Formats: sequence, C-alpha cells, structure tokens
Amino acid sequence: MNVCQELTYAQVRELAIARYVDDNKISIGVWAKQNGYIKKKRQKDNRVYTVYIKMNNGNSYNKNYDKNNE
Repeated sequence: MNVCQELTYAQVRELAIARYVDDNKISIGVWAKQNGYIKKKRQKDNRVYTVYIKMNNGNSYNKNYDKNNE
C-alpha cells in the first residue's frame, strides 16, 4: 500500500538541517532527492507552490528482480 506524504520546502529544510546539511537551496534540494523526495508544483488559489512528496512503499524493493536476472 502506498502512503504519500507531502511536505513544504520549509518542512524539508528543517529535516535537512537536523541532519547537518548546509542551509542553502542547492544542498537541501540534493539531500531531498537523495532521500527519496520528489519535487512537484501544486496550484492553489492561483498561486503555485512547491511541495516535496515522499512515497512510503512497503514494496520499494522489487521482489521479482532476482527471479528475472537469474
């Protein structure tokens, strides 16, 4: 079952700084990408917001990978 978690830039920034990442957009963006966050744009009330989406999937490892590559 997929569980989708949307975070704002400010929330992702707090998580990154707590893990000793430099406090700039580039470092935080690279950290987010390396940790499985996807950057998307959302429009609400004629304003565009950037959100980071983290997919929590219990089947993130493809169980059939080993069977297909034997």
